[in-house]
Amino acid sequence: MDEVKVITFGCRLNIFESEIIRKRVQKAGIKNAIVVHTCAVTSEAERQAKQQIHKIIKENPDAKIILTGCSAQNSWQNYKDNQNIFAILGNKEKLSQQYYNELAILTQKDAPHIYVGEILTNPPEMIEVQPKDDLFKFDGKTKAFVQIQQGCNNRCTYCVVPFVRGKNQSFSEKSILNQCKTFIKEGYKEIILTGVDIAAYGSDTKNKSLFGLVKKILDTFPKLQRLRLSSIDPAKSYDQILGLMKLDRRLMPHFHLSIQAGDDKVLNDMRRRHNREDIISLCKKIHRANKNSAIGADIIVGFPGETEKEFENTYKLVKKCNITHLHVFPYSIRPGTVAAKMQNQINGNVKKERAKKLRELGDKLKYKFIKSQKGKKTTVLVENKNQGYTENYIFVNIEGDPIPNNTIVNVKITKVEKDGTAYARVIK
Repeated sequence: MDEVKVITFGCRLNIFESEIIRKRVQKAGIKNAIVVHTCAVTSEAERQAKQQIHKIIKENPDAKIILTGCSAQNSWQNYKDNQNIFAILGNKEKLSQQYYNELAILTQKDAPHIYVGEILTNPPEMIEVQPKDDLFKFDGKTKAFVQIQQGCNNRCTYCVVPFVRGKNQSFSEKSILNQCKTFIKEGYKEIILTGVDIAAYGSDTKNKSLFGLVKKILDTFPKLQRLRLSSIDPAKSYDQILGLMKLDRRLMPHFHLSIQAGDDKVLNDMRRRHNREDIISLCKKIHRANKNSAIGADIIVGFPGETEKEFENTYKLVKKCNITHLHVFPYSIRPGTVAAKMQNQINGNVKKERAKKLRELGDKLKYKFIKSQKGKKTTVLVENKNQGYTENYIFVNIEGDPIPNNTIVNVKITKVEKDGTAYARVIK
């Protein structure tokens, strides 16, 4: 097996980085390699990665297994004695060609070869992506990810991200624009700006901001048809971005918010920088800017000390703000975090029940939202077999003649099934 296989867990940023890692391994000439790019945001994510590694070892006894990503950074000690793993690379090392070049001349018998540096006080150097060397086609995909920053300066009590990703660092505008230029030239219709905390873009430099970057991209590339943002922090102001969205339809009316809770006491215990009213205000502004906007959110249930009333406050907020694309996580103890030492840890069954209740609400709100779009006109980026996403992130099936992938078509949503499956037809 000469092809490099990369198995990715976690966020959109990991997807982006996985393709760069693939290129690094190929360039180094490491044969028979399987890279497992891990996530550590929850204990479940780490459990899944461990399970996958065990399966890979069993099914590919002769493969050179390279473990990297946030779990490798956070918990490399758990793997250091596993001789079936060829190498472990931390987040500081995983994008550097140097380490893969070294691995190319090493043998399996000395495994695992460990390259994991301290990252919080000694953050990784910003490795600028070079379009000619590192940009790539996402096989079978129509959307391209562009990383605009790395790391996070916040210290939420439940989160290990700053400890595995380091501090906030913004990529240069030049590098970002070069990536966009290359993707557009390759024919991509949609670009998604990604990072650990994209709202913090430019806060470590002078005269830079997320709004300024978004406007620059739209102004520089009139041929770009869609620009979408990944998760954003409700503590920031997005008035300028929302104003821009009203003027330029290429900025998609779809926002994913890092809410985490809808109760002020829980938010304070989490050491979040926003409160309940900040969330409500932002959601109102988003819907005023475009009444058909879709709002998604990350929410943690069962945080230490969360009472039933406090959970109900989160439940009511989701309903009040009409948040239609929910990512719900039962609170997961992350060793080394403040929250891991808090009293009043919530029973696992209670966490599961709260997560189930919130997900059921999310399903109802999503169905209601999709149903409200019936009869409306929009555009769809066709991704596979006449299927794709609308501007406000509704997945639709387009009836009629086959449409080439990577085509944006005007449609009218004609039918919504009871399970939320949406259908549309092409219009002139």
